[in-house]
Amino acid sequence: MESTGSPTRRATPQDLAALQTLWEQAGLPAAGLSEFAGEFQVYEAPDGGFLAAIGLLVEGQHALLHSEAIVAGADADELRLALWTRIQIIARNQGLKWVWTQEDAEYWRNSGFEAPAGVGSASDLPSFVDQSPGWRRFQLFDPNAARTVIDEQLAIWQATRAQEAEMLQNRIRSLRNLALLAASAVILGTVGILLYVVLRRPELVQKLMHGR
Repeated sequence: MESTGSPTRRATPQDLAALQTLWEQAGLPAAGLSEFAGEFQVYEAPDGGFLAAIGLLVEGQHALLHSEAIVAGADADELRLALWTRIQIIARNQGLKWVWTQEDAEYWRNSGFEAPAGVGSASDLPSFVDQSPGWRRFQLFDPNAARTVIDEQLAIWQATRAQEAEMLQNRIRSLRNLALLAASAVILGTVGILLYVVLRRPELVQKLMHGR
């Protein structure tokens, strides 16, 4: 069992009985789903069992959300949100591009799943997508958005470099001004000492000039 501090996690073989109970309550074919139990993301109930579960089948850069099951009387959209948040993290960590589903709850449409144009016409579609209606997909990786992020990061980097260069120049100028002030202080101090000697000890100056 994963220890994440969250009630959501991936199902294990030990969860099969609890999953079967949930599937049966949701009217899903528990016997047919049992061999795919390891695909399911689950939301644990505080007192044991599961409040919700949904399958996540990964194929290449695609994933399929399937067989959603939620206990009666629960806040379905809150459970969906928790599971969908976890699934997006998993999908992005695996470098997936698309998540597909035929789940028809309004929540999935509101979460960005859109009906694609021409399903089945492209050769790179995953094998689980067929000609049946109701397919929707969510794009995890948007090249245009990624390019925008890169441009923004580059602009930030360039601005940071320019700011650092300006700060360095200001520091160099400050150090140069301090050096000039120090040199000026030394010169003024020396001149002051000489004037003091000339004005206060003229006999000493005469001795120095005559070498005695």
